Amino acid sequence: MPRGHTYRYNVKLLRAEDGQSLVETAMSLSLLVFLVIGGTDMARAYSAQVGVLNAARAAVEARVTGAATTDALAAAYAIDELDRIPGVDASSATATCTPSTDGGANFTTCRVRYTFRTIVPWPLVPNTLPLDRSVVFRRYP
Repeated sequence: MPRGHTYRYNVKLLRAEDGQSLVETAMSLSLLVFLVIGGTDMARAYSAQVGVLNAARAAVEARVTGAATTDALAAAYAIDELDRIPGVDASSATATCTPSTDGGANFTTCRVRYTFRTIVPWPLVPNTLPLDRSVVFRRYP
């Protein structure tokens, strides 16, 4: 075969593979974007869950130690704590603190509820996650 003929054949082969590379890149990039956004949503949900638990702990601790003199003020402590979590809208959360007695011992229960929403509305997957955590501490006179 003449040398020029082989060269032309290689150029045609390279041009035919360019389209295949473009398709493979597009497919892998879409999968990569899907995984990154999905992982981000999972990390945000975990962070919000930990934040809700910490908010309930902060509220009950404030009430038991006397930093919050009323149950409403202790609930405000919970909302303030939840407001520190990035990506969490603390104004849509609810916090309640209630005193109770059991066998002569005084307890305080604080409950924080928050509805987490994903960044992207995923098909076939719930786009909201209700987070609900309660913490009980014993109050000493």
